[in-house]
Amino acid sequence: MRRCPAPCLALRLAGIALAALGFAASAAAAPASVNGLIVKLRERPADAAAQDSADTRLDRVLRVAGMGAHARHLGARSRHLDFGARLPREEAQRLALRLAESPEVEWVVPNERERRLDVPQDPRFAASYQGSGQWWLFPAGGSNANDIEERRRGVPGVQSAWQTSTGGANPVVAVLDTGITAHADLTRSVLPGRDFVSTVEYANDGDGWDADASDPGDWVSAADRANAALFGDCEEADSSWHGTTIAGMLAADTNNGVGVAAINWSGRVLPVRVAGKCGADVADIIAGMRWAAGLQVLDAQGRAVPINPNPARVVNISFGGSAACNAAYQDAIDELAAHGVVVVAAAGNEHGAVTRPASCRGVVGVAALNRDGFKASYSNFGGAVKIATVGGDPRWYGDWGMLVGDDGLLSIGNNGKTQPGSAIYTREAGTSFAAPVVAGVIGLMLGVNPQLTVAQVIDGLQRSARPHVLAPKMAACSDRNPGRCVCSTATCGAGILDAAGALQYALAPGSYVAPNRQPEVVDNAEITAAVALGADRAANGGSESSSSDGGGGGGALGFGWLAALALAVAALRPCRSRRARSRAPAPAGAAR
Repeated sequence: MRRCPAPCLALRLAGIALAALGFAASAAAAPASVNGLIVKLRERPADAAAQDSADTRLDRVLRVAGMGAHARHLGARSRHLDFGARLPREEAQRLALRLAESPEVEWVVPNERERRLDVPQDPRFAASYQGSGQWWLFPAGGSNANDIEERRRGVPGVQSAWQTSTGGANPVVAVLDTGITAHADLTRSVLPGRDFVSTVEYANDGDGWDADASDPGDWVSAADRANAALFGDCEEADSSWHGTTIAGMLAADTNNGVGVAAINWSGRVLPVRVAGKCGADVADIIAGMRWAAGLQVLDAQGRAVPINPNPARVVNISFGGSAACNAAYQDAIDELAAHGVVVVAAAGNEHGAVTRPASCRGVVGVAALNRDGFKASYSNFGGAVKIATVGGDPRWYGDWGMLVGDDGLLSIGNNGKTQPGSAIYTREAGTSFAAPVVAGVIGLMLGVNPQLTVAQVIDGLQRSARPHVLAPKMAACSDRNPGRCVCSTATCGAGILDAAGALQYALAPGSYVAPNRQPEVVDNAEITAAVALGADRAANGGSESSSSDGGGGGGALGFGWLAALALAVAALRPCRSRRARSRAPAPAGAAR
């Protein structure tokens, strides 16, 4: 046998290692046998003396290896080798290693049978359900040639990530929100939570802190607003059931033949009620954060609150205020990070600067995208954003919405106007609902690798992200163009959340290599028609263009409100953060 010099031997060993890796990487999910092998020959040098055909060369390789197989053409130099019967996996690996010894062979991989992408048997998940089902969980893909319902270039591809893991009971994800309501599709995943709304008038349940995280409703009536001292700065609104919808996205009962699916099929959520009427006090949010992480919290009388027996590794906050991140928030975030807890927060919905705590150091601030991958009209943006993903882009949201919008993210909800009513399913939009998409993916990451640090989680989300889309007919996001616009790493974070890529990073953070991907180019009839209407929104600070949301609702407090509050805050109570009404605001008369 001809001896191989050192460079050749190195190549040969590399080929053997790659062949072995091909088997090892898929062994856990693959069947015990494979249908032959796929082999590719090396390209011959242009000046090679013998210009044999690929088939002749392969015949020679097989003869030297002592094998007989039928070769089916797969490309100029690649062939499927059929050995006449399925090969036991160990035998296929042995043959692959033997073939890889040939200097003619570039690589060998098993011809495995791919499984259908895991599809939960929840009827509202399917694309056939009205409004394209839970399209936000479907695989990423589509092109300009597809109908808009088939274009999902902005989604995280959670269904693809389910090939690696559909989740488990750990880690726990805490939902710091309005609390939770009973729902038949959320029965096996809710842990005992706690209520941290300290002001009784806002708590709406007759008391302050207690062990009941149920949501009594956060409506504000005209009668409430007549009490200007307490409710004068609050918007009149029906109850939102905000926390219930987010909990459903994270951990609704899945694969049970009922309702909707969740990101984590076996996930557990910890409801931590921090918000009631008018929003949430910063102090209550911080107390809820610390309790969720398993830290000791004292009540107003200095008594120890029972420590949370189910500490969360991920905390989702879909509330925010427009002031800069303050020392109180930052101390709590740093303390949680030291205990390995990741804080995820909505960027806010005022198509402006990122709200706090999403703007704080070490927080995964999340901006919302349209299903085609550009920024949703309402979403805040800026350098504080870490990552972006779909948050729903309602069809009713301005003239552009009728052309490029969607029906929102489908989850669970409640139909009560004030007090809890009947359990329902609802479609919502806002950065409030983009944030739990990211929190759920982080939960999957920590499920496959609980040893990940907070820094690694953020690194993994960002390194595995897909590039922001390009849209040559649309303008870039800026203060002059704050509506639907083309994102960059300076305005919407490192890229578009890629759930499958994030899990691959989590499995091997030390050796992960991000794929070299080119950005998708968005250029279709709907975009052309929308651009012809003019900018989706006027420049920040100017009058709004086509959108008719009636103002407000963003996820940040208005600066006028803050200025007025500043005069009274020292004498009255801590500043309150408004819900990152990270439900996108609806126009007057519109149904939520």
